[in-house]
Amino acid sequence: MSEPQAAWYCYAVTRNLPAAALDGVRGLRDAPVEAITSGGLTAVAGPVPPGQFGEINADLEDLDWLAEVARRHNDVVGEVARHGATLPFRLATLYRDPQRVRTVLDEGRARISAALDRVEGRVEWGVKVYAELPEPAPAAPPASDGRSYLRKRLTERRSRDELWCSARQAADEVDRALDELAEDRCAHRPQSAELSGEPGVNVLNAAYLVPDGNRDRFLARVAELRAATGCRVEVIGPWAPYSFGLPDPEVPG
Repeated sequence: MSEPQAAWYCYAVTRNLPAAALDGVRGLRDAPVEAITSGGLTAVAGPVPPGQFGEINADLEDLDWLAEVARRHNDVVGEVARHGATLPFRLATLYRDPQRVRTVLDEGRARISAALDRVEGRVEWGVKVYAELPEPAPAAPPASDGRSYLRKRLTERRSRDELWCSARQAADEVDRALDELAEDRCAHRPQSAELSGEPGVNVLNAAYLVPDGNRDRFLARVAELRAATGCRVEVIGPWAPYSFGLPDPEVPG
């Protein structure tokens, strides 16, 4: 029986990557990464051991494992992005061998090149707005004072609803204002506190594609909106354009 072959984990695609750009860059399991080039496009990829992602659905439920993969993925993408327009592959994108990667580049050359043109000279900023809402009241009312308990619960609910509406309006204001400084916008699903580890309720989770020349204006506007709305507004970045980019390949791995 022949030995199983390593798969190739793809981090990003770019073009005009300098020859020495990947010197010292390490990917998953601290392994070096390589440039796989075809038709003017370069995929940055590295081999992973056979079976590393064999049970990928189960692996994706292991948050520690997933966090390590995401960190390594982001590190490599960040290094590549230092040299020019870069489109990250989705996390855990695998192909059987380098020739398959070249096929993906060849088959998708027009779409990938157009996507790289679109993000050239632009970066992604992520913005999250959080609402600080009171904790729900305890469930069990005293049997002898049910009416007082219900009135209290109703008042608390109305207060919570008003705070939520106010936060939602503030989030819409933040979103509209930042969208004016961006070339594109992508709304993500709000994160749960269990996943993010952040206090409060996430009412806006958006990414903006911002020209390099608008960086200072964008960050200054975030600060203004934070002060004007009184909401907790967090900004992270700049990132390679994870949310705006690589078209899905038509060639299976």
